Amino acid sequence: MHRTSLTTGILGIAAILLNINAKISTAYALGENTLVERIVGGSEVKDEEYGFAVRLNIETGQDSYLCGGTLISSTLVVTAAHCMVNADTNTVYSAKQVNICYGSNSVISQSCTTARNLTVHPKYNPEYLSSDIALIQIDELSDINTASIYTGDLNEGDKITTMGWGKTASNSDTLPNTLMSVQVEIGTKNKCQEALPSYKSANGPEICSDNSLTPGKDSCQGDSGSPAVVTDNGQVKLVGLTSSGVDLSNPGAIDCATKNGLAFYTHVAYYLDFIEQVSGKSRESFTSGNNNNSNNKDDDESDTGGASNMRPLLTMAVLAAAGSLF
Repeated sequence: MHRTSLTTGILGIAAILLNINAKISTAYALGENTLVERIVGGSEVKDEEYGFAVRLNIETGQDSYLCGGTLISSTLVVTAAHCMVNADTNTVYSAKQVNICYGSNSVISQSCTTARNLTVHPKYNPEYLSSDIALIQIDELSDINTASIYTGDLNEGDKITTMGWGKTASNSDTLPNTLMSVQVEIGTKNKCQEALPSYKSANGPEICSDNSLTPGKDSCQGDSGSPAVVTDNGQVKLVGLTSSGVDLSNPGAIDCATKNGLAFYTHVAYYLDFIEQVSGKSRESFTSGNNNNSNNKDDDESDTGGASNMRPLLTMAVLAAAGSLF
């Protein structure tokens, strides 16, 4: 996820793209199973819940990749940057290659639209997964739910709910057709720094969850870019985007929900300046009901002081070598 100096002796971290590594068969619509990963240890989401969550299919011409995203307005989806970038060529996909499916938590009941424009954060670093955020502009949708961005403080031990259409187990080759969710907990600074030495708290560029606090529960391949949420005064709000993960006991492994694993989520409020700039709208239009904007530091230098072997959580190819992403 982030850079680790060879001279620091920091343990290498294997990261697997949550969304890029999720390969979707072209026959998926016929009901065939595919090798994509999804929420582990979670439960099915009722169709009226989390209506802002969308499923992204990225068509490359030869393969399709699965990611998730969040509607933050009727014309704007936020997702992970690594979902929008070809890992082989390090180029942004064209808008016509990205399909956004919405309107239901059941895959077979969703409607889909094609992206109009893709904008990857200018400081996104594919090697270290820093600034792992992108925006998808779409034609205006009607009768949809959108998520408000949470801008309050986050603390160690806080619970967040993550979701996605990825695999339910690392060793599973099946792809359920219903959105799944699971609750995880924010890890301690010391534990998270074992993977990302520059990590200071969940109020920075990334939010870190610790599997040991919620055994058997985790995000996984196929969940990249999907929303992580908190409940604030009874309102569900967007706090993070599934980005990467690592097993501290087995660097390079692609397993999810391991006892000594960590997951990292892009902290959306940290990038409100980017969202304002791309959308042309004020942050208040994305944070209605929030009282605290103290975490917005997108003008600061991006955090690259971590390990380069996080695993991105895409649903297709696991990146080789120590720099592979969750």
